Amino acid sequence: MLVLGLESSCDDCSAAVIRETPEGPKLLSMARKSQDEIHGPYGGVVPELAAREHLLQLRGVIADALAKADLPLKAMDRIAVTRGPGLVGCLLTTFSASKAMAWREGIPWVGVHHLLGHLNAARFGAPDLPFPALALLVSGGHTHLYLARDWTSLELLQKTRDDAAGEAFDKTARMLNLGYPGGPIVDTCARKAAKAAAPFTPPKFRDGKASWSFSGLKTAVRLRIGQEPGLDAAGAEDPRVGALCRSLQETVASWLLKPVPGWREETGARSLVVSGGVACNSELRAQAQALAAKLGIVLAVPEPRFCTDNGAMIAAAGAVLAPSDEPLSLNADANLPLGA
Repeated sequence: MLVLGLESSCDDCSAAVIRETPEGPKLLSMARKSQDEIHGPYGGVVPELAAREHLLQLRGVIADALAKADLPLKAMDRIAVTRGPGLVGCLLTTFSASKAMAWREGIPWVGVHHLLGHLNAARFGAPDLPFPALALLVSGGHTHLYLARDWTSLELLQKTRDDAAGEAFDKTARMLNLGYPGGPIVDTCARKAAKAAAPFTPPKFRDGKASWSFSGLKTAVRLRIGQEPGLDAAGAEDPRVGALCRSLQETVASWLLKPVPGWREETGARSLVVSGGVACNSELRAQAQALAAKLGIVLAVPEPRFCTDNGAMIAAAGAVLAPSDEPLSLNADANLPLGA
């Protein structure tokens, strides 16, 4: 089965063609257009600018993916697209185009929840992943831990109470004037550091429930920068900047993974999936590997190109989900719930 997957939920416009086989999905092509240069001056994504840029990029991205796969649109057995959640103006670009293409060519159409896409990104490297699995899905907009009983369902276990983990990286890079997006820059600076700065204090909650919070961490970073004269303009090569970045990502990685042993015992999970843009972080990948080995469970972390928002993960999810009976009646949903 050939599937064309489209993704434009935020600032990445991507299309990919996969072939679904008994051994799992095989990537035939992927095209992606980033908007980092557009949003960089603002230190974050500007929704209106992102949506307008998607309109300009969409035709070229789809044509590029089909050309790289050396296949025409009519050869597709399915078209899969992100239905939500995300920025509604961005979602509507690929969502509307996908329905038009499916209607014109008579191709079955699948609307995909963005987080199911991140889960299915793991199928490229671990198609035989044992279930149930804990799925840690972490990005600039999401920090959630789910229980997955198969590739088509996610049951929420816990989530951040405020900001997402990825936002801590972006805002730290902005406060240090390192550039945008912050995640790769912070990671690069951290790996150059000989040692980490003092660790950050983890948040505590009055109700005692397992959870995450990253708003206080951003404040703690700002206070540390204020205590070091000139640190905000020191640059990536300054040892103090590297030490702070290393401490930050060691803290974030350990906080994210801390609930995993307890949930593994409670759910009987046999594997752990770590996906989303923050899963590109080298410290998180290293700590996840060590933890999985300690717990005796299988770890699945997609390749970095499948961690950030991409059409391949949407195509992979679309291959295992049932096509919609009435796609023309559906709409994109910025707050799409799982199971919708």
